[in-house]
Amino acid sequence: MFGDNPIENGKWKVEKLGNLGLCKNGMNFSYEDNGFEINCLGVGDFKDNAVISNCEKLPVISLNEKPSEEYLLKDNDIVFVRSNGNKELVGRSVLVHPRVLTTFSGFCIRFRLSTDSINHLFLLQFLKIPNTRKNMAGRGANIQNLNQQILSNLDIPVPQIELQNDFATFVQQIDKSKFEIANSLKRLYNKEKLS
Repeated sequence: MFGDNPIENGKWKVEKLGNLGLCKNGMNFSYEDNGFEINCLGVGDFKDNAVISNCEKLPVISLNEKPSEEYLLKDNDIVFVRSNGNKELVGRSVLVHPRVLTTFSGFCIRFRLSTDSINHLFLLQFLKIPNTRKNMAGRGANIQNLNQQILSNLDIPVPQIELQNDFATFVQQIDKSKFEIANSLKRLYNKEKLS
């Protein structure tokens, strides 16, 4: 889809992630807080998801007051696992479409695009590439903790927006096909079970 290495031949520019948007560490709260209930995206909710569209199914936490806007997730935010006891999970990312008021835990970092020069789905897929995860870790070792500085310094290729949009459409078609196949297998399994 992209041809020869367009970065090496200068066809694509490369930007630091920090030049494309803003990072924000998640919210710390106490289980003693009380009064304002809100859905909260935590590390345990990432699993193998690439996109989380139904935040209303996320756990509900209680806070003393409504969080400020910077702690509320917005459509197309990308959230990273910042720290976790399991090093394999650190650096994982999901794209969110909240639909309901949703915050994110202190073990996460939210990235919000501030430019329209990059497609959020293209960016998400790039962030999930093993080499990108290695770059987050430095010399390829497992990431112990992720911070805003590491994220902000990631090199992100920025092809023409048309190419990014084509790629995003392709990814959506693949995801739709995977979903349809999984549903077909589930129906087949249930049919056999009833026989």
